[in-house]
Amino acid sequence: MADQPDATGPNSPARPTPGIQIGRVRGVPILLSPLAIIFAILVASLASPLHRDHLPTASDSHIMLLSVISGVGFVLSLVLHELGHALTALGAKLRVRAVTVHGFAGFTEIEPEPPTPAREFFVAFSGPFVNGLLTGACFLGLQGTTTHTSVGTVLFYLGWANLLLFVFNLAPGLPLDGGRVVVAAVWRVTRSRIKGLRAGAYCGFFVAAGVAAWGLRSSTSTFNAVYLLALAGFIGFGAYQSLRAVELREKLPDLRAGRLIRKTLPVEGGVPLAEALRRAQQEGATAVAVIDRDGNPSMIMNGASVDALPEHRRPWVQVAEVSRTVEPHMILDADLAGEALLGHVQRHPAPEYLVTQQGRPVGVLTMVDLVARFDRDAAFRMAARR
Repeated sequence: MADQPDATGPNSPARPTPGIQIGRVRGVPILLSPLAIIFAILVASLASPLHRDHLPTASDSHIMLLSVISGVGFVLSLVLHELGHALTALGAKLRVRAVTVHGFAGFTEIEPEPPTPAREFFVAFSGPFVNGLLTGACFLGLQGTTTHTSVGTVLFYLGWANLLLFVFNLAPGLPLDGGRVVVAAVWRVTRSRIKGLRAGAYCGFFVAAGVAAWGLRSSTSTFNAVYLLALAGFIGFGAYQSLRAVELREKLPDLRAGRLIRKTLPVEGGVPLAEALRRAQQEGATAVAVIDRDGNPSMIMNGASVDALPEHRRPWVQVAEVSRTVEPHMILDADLAGEALLGHVQRHPAPEYLVTQQGRPVGVLTMVDLVARFDRDAAFRMAARR
């Protein structure tokens, strides 16, 4: 239902939980979460009364079979919707990590983001377009039969279900596909992706409010009202996350690894921890790097390990014992900036990173300092958890 391109950064939404792989298309894994199975059962139960109305003389087992087929067909429609996004993105020379369907929502993980408004539009519109094709195919199939046959009642149900998916997904607000169409349109007019994303996010709040109002005024059933309110919450939260992502993007131009480093004290691994901390305090350093015999940093003192160590033990513990070996992914170039920096720390999370310039170490970047650039409260929470 909602295409979610890959986002990076401390405040980006978590990736969808991996599910059961049901296949691959052009190398892209297609995942089905357990929620999709639950949702298919729910859809089947909702389809049962419709099939009974169309086939009043059918046995209960026959109605159950048609309902199961309808539930599976609905989830398959969501899979095809997401494949529409994925195949269009691949055609636009973008990478697709995976397609995940949860039942009520789907996610196509794309990177990098579409580089032009036109590609943004085509990738966003391709999902609902698939539902439009499925709607047409179902109603075209009804021309050769009636809704009072087994095939006809299933086609009727799936036709209307895909029509609803087509219309709903084009609602003009993030995180729905229609929101990304808004992004593309505003981006095209203003030549600013940021303005497009902001417009899409604000439109998402209006769409959420409209769905919530519809749910509150729904008199058909309590279930419909609760479902619509839950859907409004999903859209509203997605719009909020999108707005947070916009705020993050606006800070990206000033984000550079070399500007975030802490003054770092180089010490040998055999130095007692208490002595290393005393020297660091004396020199105004807030990070410690363990150097080898050639003077090259080989480890970074782990702040969390130091905090967990009682103060009376620190004179008897060597600084190397509370340090982490510098792995290749923990080394950042001082010029690494913006989305490239955020993408690296998301793929290779670590409490501290060694920052180098022209191959020479210049300091240590801590994840807490990086997060603080976007959300000071989150940084305080991270520090407290240490």
